[in-house]
Amino acid sequence: MGISRRDFIKISGLTAAGIAAGGLNASTPALAETRGISGVAEKALLNDPSKCIGCLSCAIACKKSNGLPNVYKYSSFTDGSTWTTVKLKNSSLQGQPAKYNLKVQCMHCSKPSCAAVCPTGAIYRRDDGIVVIDQETCVGCKYCVQACPFNVPGVSSQTGTSRKCTLCENRLREGKITACAEACPLGAIQFGDREVLLTKAEARVNELKSSGYTNAAVFGKHELGGLKVLYILPDTPETVGLPANPRLATSDSLLKWAAGLAMAGYLAAFPLRKLFQDEGDKTENAMRKG
Repeated sequence: MGISRRDFIKISGLTAAGIAAGGLNASTPALAETRGISGVAEKALLNDPSKCIGCLSCAIACKKSNGLPNVYKYSSFTDGSTWTTVKLKNSSLQGQPAKYNLKVQCMHCSKPSCAAVCPTGAIYRRDDGIVVIDQETCVGCKYCVQACPFNVPGVSSQTGTSRKCTLCENRLREGKITACAEACPLGAIQFGDREVLLTKAEARVNELKSSGYTNAAVFGKHELGGLKVLYILPDTPETVGLPANPRLATSDSLLKWAAGLAMAGYLAAFPLRKLFQDEGDKTENAMRKG
């Protein structure tokens, strides 16, 4: 199980000493108990931006389903209070101006960078493939925010912890589909068996290539070991704001975080979560603007 915040503060000084003595292990084990929903491991979401009209029904449904604040307030990026959004982009296709609406949420990576750098083991990938954040173990350090190649997680001002899309695990337990897929009026978001969705996506990509979109591709099939959130892209990922080659965060990120624990005396006099939040604000804001 994940360690508590209080225990984490207690061992922070020992961790710093361990770094000085020989450094941290290159990998971070998931400390929280693994569990899952039967039959969900093969499930996925498929987004087809060519069908998206930017109505934001998915974002509103997500907030309502998860009890998030500011239900009808639009945000162009995800954070601790907005788990799903649509980026309304002016782009170009085949050299011509075009509007492109890209739905964004946690990708639920098979190799999640957020879990790789989480110092308390609060973030882990379950046996059904859903990447979750244990709210009892998260200390709000924002390392997941910095490590995610898709800039998805954010620290909630209400809870002080990192939060993100859970793939509607509560709905899946009841045999329902995700709130975003259910709310989409035009079928731009589909939820179902991953292999079936991949077959549909590849067929659509072939159609696009036949129409002259030579860069069309399925995004998420192999990236970071395979994503539970797939996209049909008519052009390169960079064109729509996705990373062309998302990479797993390395142990260097965790070592940089752990080196800061050498300030053990300061940590003892100042709440750990508050320290991380204040120091991470500038970094997070810069990433969001970028």
